[in-house]
Amino acid sequence: MKSDFKFSNLLGTVYRQGNLVFAQDGTTLLSPVGNRVSVFDLTNNKSFTLDYEHRKNIACIALNKQQTLLISVDEDGRAILVNFRARTVLHHFNFKERVHDIQFSPDGTHFALAAGRFLQVWKTPDMAEDRQFAPFVRHRVYAGHYSDLTSLSWSGDSRFLLTTSKDLTARIFSLQTEDKDAKMTLAGHKDYVIHQVKKNYQRIKNT
Repeated sequence: MKSDFKFSNLLGTVYRQGNLVFAQDGTTLLSPVGNRVSVFDLTNNKSFTLDYEHRKNIACIALNKQQTLLISVDEDGRAILVNFRARTVLHHFNFKERVHDIQFSPDGTHFALAAGRFLQVWKTPDMAEDRQFAPFVRHRVYAGHYSDLTSLSWSGDSRFLLTTSKDLTARIFSLQTEDKDAKMTLAGHKDYVIHQVKKNYQRIKNT
C-alpha cells in the first residue's frame, strides 16, 4: 500500500532559544522551536511549521521587510535561506561560527550578522535564482568591539548599523565608505549591553 504523507505541523514542542520575529504587517509571528521554525497567524489563531529543519537547535532567525526571504542559523553557524512565501529552501550556507544576531536591511539588499567580536555584512542572494554558484557574497567585515557582539539593528535608510557588545559599549558603523566619519562609540554602561531600541539615527552624521 502506497502512502503519500506530507508534513503539516509540529505539535508538543516548546520554545528553547532564539529570537521572535514579527512580519511587517504585524499579524504574523515567527518563532524557532528546536531545529524548526513555526509561524503563527495572530489574526486567525492558526499556526504551521515550515518543512525544513536544521541539524541542531536554531540560534536566530530574520525575515526581510518584503516578507519574501527568511534566514535561520543554528548553534553551529549553519544557515538556511528560505523563500518564505513559497515555503521552499533556496540555499544552505555555513558561517563557521556562532551567530548571535542576524538582520536584513530595510531595503532588502543586504543582511548583517553578529559573529564573535565582528559585524559582518553580506549581500542578499537573488530570490529569483535558485541555482547560483555563489549566492552568499560578503560585502564587508567591521571590527572595533573588544568582546562578543550581542545585537545589531539597521537605520531606516539602510545606511548605518548599531551594534551592542559585552565590552559595555554600543557602536555605529556605516555601510557606505563615504560615511566613515559617522563611526562612533557610545560608552558609559556598567554591564553588558544586550540590546538597543532604535528610534532615528539616520542623521547621526550631521549631529
